Amino acid sequence: MRVSEDRISHIAHRILDKLWGDDLADFPEEGRALSAIKQSIANYFAIADEIDEAVRSKLASYSQAKVPGSRDWEVLYNKFFQEEAAKRKW
Repeated sequence: MRVSEDRISHIAHRILDKLWGDDLADFPEEGRALSAIKQSIANYFAIADEIDEAVRSKLASYSQAKVPGSRDWEVLYNKFFQEEAAKRKW
């Protein structure tokens, strides 16, 4: 899943506002906190993309091609995605 920098920034600001607004955290350097949140979100989506690519590659290697979007493809995709995520402890 490709996520734009603007979308990541928006999500990071929402998280920061929620943490501060609910008095869950104080940030002596708001810029550093925002940067750390953005980096965490970007890393999350990067790993999700890697897993997605590995799963799609695995599905494409099947001798009986599954049609993307079909019920069989969705079931196998979800199964392989969970397995790959577990391998990476994600």
